[in-house]
Amino acid sequence: MYLVLCTTYSILIKTMKKSKLLFALFLSVVSFASVAQKQLELTSAKNGKVKTFVIGKTIRFKAFDDTDFEKGKIQNITATSITFYLPNEDEGSTIKEIPLSDLHALQKSTTIHSVTKAVGAFFILGGAYTMASSSALAGEDGSTGTYLGLGAGMVALGVVPYLFKPKIYILGVTHTAAIK
Repeated sequence: MYLVLCTTYSILIKTMKKSKLLFALFLSVVSFASVAQKQLELTSAKNGKVKTFVIGKTIRFKAFDDTDFEKGKIQNITATSITFYLPNEDEGSTIKEIPLSDLHALQKSTTIHSVTKAVGAFFILGGAYTMASSSALAGEDGSTGTYLGLGAGMVALGVVPYLFKPKIYILGVTHTAAIK
């Protein structure tokens, strides 16, 4: 019985070593594949700074024949085109492939811009609630001016992040695009 347990244990240890080796090999292949993905690089014509967009980034883009920016998530980047997933598209296809030569402009919000917009939305809601319930919050004298002013200030503070627009990268004018 002891001999059977020892051989089983040694076989188990050997297979664990093999599985750890296979797992390490799998991890290195996956990490190499994620680094080797294609990416879109925009180089500034003014100062040479490079902005990189990889697969999975959500950006707003405009083709030459479009009048407005469309919001899309980069699904695939090939040597000549970029494929976008359009989450807000109700009718038609939610996948759009645009040749790099037809891409006119890109717009990307920074993290700070997105966070301040979210916080601003809470200030707008809080200010609207404060103004709407000012009569219920009024003191013994019945004056609501303090709460109306406080609510209006909160709404004004919440609107400020929406006044600042994200940076626009115009291809061919301010930036050059390359797929690496």
